[in-house]
Amino acid sequence: MPKTSLKELFRFSRKEQAGIVLLLLLVWFTGRVPDLWFYFHRSAPPDTAGCAAALRSLEAAAAEAASKPLPSDRPSDRPAGRVAAAVVPATLFYFDPNTLSAEGWQRLGVSARTAATIDRYRQKGGRFRSAADLERIYGLSPSLCRQLQPYVRIIRSVATSRPDSGMHAERRDTAYHYTAWHRKPPPRVIDVNSADTADWQLLPGIGPGFARRIVAFREKLGGFYDITQVGECYGLPDSTFKKIQPFLQIGSGSLKKIDLNLTDEKSLAAHPYIRYKLARLIVQYRSAHGHFRHVEELRQLPLVDDVIYRKIEHYIVITF
Repeated sequence: MPKTSLKELFRFSRKEQAGIVLLLLLVWFTGRVPDLWFYFHRSAPPDTAGCAAALRSLEAAAAEAASKPLPSDRPSDRPAGRVAAAVVPATLFYFDPNTLSAEGWQRLGVSARTAATIDRYRQKGGRFRSAADLERIYGLSPSLCRQLQPYVRIIRSVATSRPDSGMHAERRDTAYHYTAWHRKPPPRVIDVNSADTADWQLLPGIGPGFARRIVAFREKLGGFYDITQVGECYGLPDSTFKKIQPFLQIGSGSLKKIDLNLTDEKSLAAHPYIRYKLARLIVQYRSAHGHFRHVEELRQLPLVDDVIYRKIEHYIVITF
């Protein structure tokens, strides 16, 4: 194979030379495009001086507004240039804001307009529960509010003079009777294999959710052969099980059993004590060795230890 000299490698034809020059020009032009764009599309610099001046003007206006005194409802607190239509001297006395009339509010130094606002608030069902609620009155100056708060005496009574007091009393009575009606009766002993969700809810700490879980767990098992199985229900706290354990008993009902030779893999896996892996091993053992002859043959499976065997032996039956 002839050797190619270095000079031959860098020898280009005229078309190749023109292509290289054109490629270099394109590279240069592409790199200069952003600079050309910003050169022909210049934007005016932001007016920081004007923004700073506007900010100083806003701060000065806010400071001037904060330095002015708040308007007051009392005639003595108003500027001298204004003359009240009817100057009523303020008289401080102990009062209940839930029963005080509009005239009484005016005697305390509240303007007639604000007194009418308070009266409308009470007529619509509003109620003052503490002296601090006076701060929510629209039109009541903070200085007058601070003067009136020490004289507030709210009378705690079931029936008030408000027009809707009867309606509120009826609601309270209804709520009381509703609570008393739904109070749980004393727990009684139940049969864990025949009790329904309503019977389970009579036990302490058992609500509708736990009652449904226990009944569903019992149906999947085929019944309980021991009271302690109730404590295996998913989510049931051990403290709750200890509370209900004295009220549980096993009746004379029989357990639903599974035929080890005739049940398919899916039905075996549905049992809480067998599950999927053990169900697959049982089916594989039947395919390799034929039908089971004794329940004790389950001990030959790798996943079946003494604990598992003692659990599932109550739910297994063998037919030939």
